Amino acid sequence: MRIEVHNATVAYDGIPTLHDTSLTIEPGSIVICTGPTGAGKTTLLRLLYADLLPTSGSVSVDGVLTSTMTSAQRRAMRLRQGIVQQSCLLVSDYTVFENVLMPYAIRGVAKDEAHRACLDLLADLNISYVRNKYPHQLSGGERHLVALARAMSSKPDMLIADEPTGTLDDATSAQVAQMLLSRQHEGMTMVISTHSQNFVNAFPKATICSVIDGVVTVKTSEGAQT
Repeated sequence: MRIEVHNATVAYDGIPTLHDTSLTIEPGSIVICTGPTGAGKTTLLRLLYADLLPTSGSVSVDGVLTSTMTSAQRRAMRLRQGIVQQSCLLVSDYTVFENVLMPYAIRGVAKDEAHRACLDLLADLNISYVRNKYPHQLSGGERHLVALARAMSSKPDMLIADEPTGTLDDATSAQVAQMLLSRQHEGMTMVISTHSQNFVNAFPKATICSVIDGVVTVKTSEGAQT
């Protein structure tokens, strides 16, 4: 999945929250978005899965403008994306296991295969112990790990994660970073926002998008800036 953001501005009530942003996300790459709270990181991520449309400029996914996508095209795109929002959006009356299993069911994965993959994914994130709990029984960090597991189920082409480790301790964040690197080596594209410099340091070859007051500066692993 290739995404091109071209001179995109997002404005609310005429006030820009993201200014004239251009960014190309190549298949198999890692993009890390940094910046203070309220800088525009979430707005940028929402553009990538067409939860927002640019006020001016454009966003295209594999050559198709998000502004011209039909509802069916948006659904098809999001089936190829794993999305982690800050609020997690877990289904409250589903157990952890059922929440993570749900995307497999939507994609029509065979039951036995889906159950095995779901258990493996929970084990990879060290949260097997909460598989029979409900979201209200989880800590904030556990909810984010479950949301990450759900987003990564069925191996999406692209993971878009908004501060998935924001409520985790440093050791757990490091474990998550290593697991994500292993998935990236398998070809998964990733766009992740974070406040943690330690998390950024775990991805030395990533493209870094620094977002400050709605202005995006892009720095590649070779040091080039745009």
